[in-house]
Amino acid sequence: MPIVYNPFARFYDLEYGHKEDDLPFYLDLADACGGPVLEIGAGTGRVTFEIARAGFDVWGIDDSAKMLAIAAKKAKTLRPEIRGKIHLHQADMRQFDLPKRFPLCIIPFRTFLHNLTQPDQLATLQAIRRHLLPGGILAFDLFVPVHQVLANHEWQIDIPAAELADPQQGVSLSAQITHDPAAQRLTITNTYHHTRRGEAQQHTARMKYRYIFRPEMELLLLHSGFTLRACHGGFMDEPYDFHSGIMCFIAEKTAKRTRKAQT
Repeated sequence: MPIVYNPFARFYDLEYGHKEDDLPFYLDLADACGGPVLEIGAGTGRVTFEIARAGFDVWGIDDSAKMLAIAAKKAKTLRPEIRGKIHLHQADMRQFDLPKRFPLCIIPFRTFLHNLTQPDQLATLQAIRRHLLPGGILAFDLFVPVHQVLANHEWQIDIPAAELADPQQGVSLSAQITHDPAAQRLTITNTYHHTRRGEAQQHTARMKYRYIFRPEMELLLLHSGFTLRACHGGFMDEPYDFHSGIMCFIAEKTAKRTRKAQT
């Protein structure tokens, strides 16, 4: 799996630094499960820091050294008692090994979809399961692959500087999306337009998602040793609906099955 977010790192907080809708969902789970919390896809620390501010130790992994470098720089501005709760590690979500076991693992903002093959998906779930305590909880959100979007093969989204988190930087964004329905894969090419020293510049970065339908995700969880506890249609426990746009999964680590004695 290529390291996706290194080319995005310098612009990531401009695009997503003001995202807050998912924070109550993950903070409530931390309150219910306790710490420490394992976060897959910590990135620049958007969710990581809020969990630490809420009083929980949080171990965040990400495969992008550039994203983690930004997170580490931002962490230096936090109070020492908060900063001490944050543990950042560069690692692949399919194969990581931490010296901790956790009551809760979270995968915010559809990070799981960067697993582009079924073996990648299963490897990630199995790596997470190894790091959870008995009865530990896995929670994550995905987008719903709705027909009116996936019926298209190519489209573009333009985001002006005024809609990004720091409009004073004068960066605008054009996102070109292509869809491969046979592979359930979206390729997003972001072009960031900005001016430096009076000269117009562009910076391009590309990522891929393999979208997942709800029954497919439920089977992946079951196969990987998890029991589904809930699938909500939003971050405020809304009932799942195909048109909700969001799927929030909560699953529990299942005890290992014992083989029946052969007779």
